[in-house]
Order: sequence, then C-alpha cells, then structure tokens
Amino acid sequence: MKKTKTIETWSRSKIIGEDTWDITLFEHTEKGRNDLILPHKHDFYLIFFVEQGAGIHEIDFTRLEVQPFQIHFLRPQQVHYWKLSEDTVGHQLMFSTNTIHLMNRLSALPFFQMDVPPVLTLSPQHYASVLLELKKLQQLLTEEDAIGQEISVLQFFLLLKTIQRCYLQTYTKLESQVKDSKVQEFKALLELHFKTHNQVAFYAEKLHITPNYLNIRVKKVLGVSASHSIQQRVILEAERLLITTDLSIKEIAFELGFHDTGYFNHYFKKWRNKTPGQFRESYNIYNKAL
Repeated sequence: MKKTKTIETWSRSKIIGEDTWDITLFEHTEKGRNDLILPHKHDFYLIFFVEQGAGIHEIDFTRLEVQPFQIHFLRPQQVHYWKLSEDTVGHQLMFSTNTIHLMNRLSALPFFQMDVPPVLTLSPQHYASVLLELKKLQQLLTEEDAIGQEISVLQFFLLLKTIQRCYLQTYTKLESQVKDSKVQEFKALLELHFKTHNQVAFYAEKLHITPNYLNIRVKKVLGVSASHSIQQRVILEAERLLITTDLSIKEIAFELGFHDTGYFNHYFKKWRNKTPGQFRESYNIYNKAL
C-alpha cells in the first residue's frame, strides 16, 4: 500500500514539552520558537501577540508580514508556519476547543470565523490596553484552587472580548456577520459537510429557509453568495491536501466528492488559474524563500 505523507498536527504539550490546563500562556522568548518553517496544524486555538520583531507568518497559504503591535489568530486544523527575527518579543496564548464552547452564550468571536483577516494591527496605545489584560491573565493562571481557576477563565473571557472590540473597530463591516445567527449556523454546517454536500439547498433545508434566501442573506453579510462560500471552502481543502499530503490528484478529487478527475482539474483551475498539479509544483512550501 502506498505510504502517504500527512501534515503533522501539534498539541500544546508537544510545543511546550508538558501537559497543561485548557488555557496555556507563555512569553515567546521563553518557550516560543522563531523558526517554525515546517508547515503543521494544531488541535487547539492560538493567539500570537507580537510586541516587537519582524518576519513572515503564513496561514492557509496567505503570507502575513509580522510587525510590532500585532495579534495573529489561528483556528484548529489551519496549516501554518513562520520565520521570525531573533529579536521577536511577544506572547502565545493557546486554548482548547472546550474553552471556546464555554463562551457559547456570548457573541461569536469574529477573528476565529472563516474568511476573515487573521491578523489585527493595533496602535501602541490599544496594544498596551490588550497587554494589560494579558498580564492579568498570566498572573491568574498560576492559581491552582478551583475558585482561582474560575477567576482566570473570567479574565480569559475579558481578554478575548477586549480584543473583539478592537477587532470590530478595525474591521467594521464584520460586526453584522457576527450578529447574524443564520450566517453563523451556515458557516458551522459548511465546515461539517463541505466534502459531501456542495448544494445550497442542503444547507438551506438544515436552516429551514429557502436556497434563494440563504444566498441573499449570505451575500449581504459576507459579500459573496452561499454557493461561492461552499466552492471556496472546497478549494481551500484541495490546497491543503495538495501541499501537505502525497495523495494523488485522483485521490484528492475523490476525497472532496469529485468522481471525475477531469472535472476536478477544471473546477480547481477556474478558481486558481492553475491545475491542481501546477499548483502543487509551483508551491514548494519546504523550499520557498523565507
């Protein structure tokens, strides 16, 4: 049987060398690495706070220039790597999906949604206000008793909501997306079913609305139709599989619900102006200039 290369999924314990509680916070200069140049995924959420430094950080094939007073957001299963300057100073905040679920009754965090900017650049003053809440959390996380941990969770929520306010002040058009529960439900369903269901009607039925209304509503909030969102999610997964596995084009097509490799090639080229094979050849992630 053909041996398949699959991209590694890292846990928090792999990164810091020990098992931790659901929320992990550390200073980048103490436990972080500047040369995560092999692409990998996480099974947790990561927020990277940059106080000073430079370099590049690539998330799902989008390259970001690292600058001071930035906050970078990473969801579980996103492919990423970075190359940072030696003088990079900041913090890494890691937390489990269970921790996020505790916030279900609060408004959705916009920076962990699909198709939103994965980096927030702040003024020194606004970054200082976020850093203040971050330092409070760092202090509270040392508490070992039950009440102390509960207080640290509340401070964690306060930190994320402080970031959310700054994020929505910067990306003002995203506020309507966060508030629209149907669009949020559609995006959650899409993440679960995009490999097997590529018709708007399937998602509309799940949401108890008509396909036309779903397209209109998603277009109003996201700027693209529901059908476009479905197609883009399929293309993103195709890119991930092309770059991070040794699966053949035919195997990737089948994985994504295409039973005709020729049609998959045509579909991919329509969106990326390259065939899947050309994309794989042109995107040698391990040898790209950093």
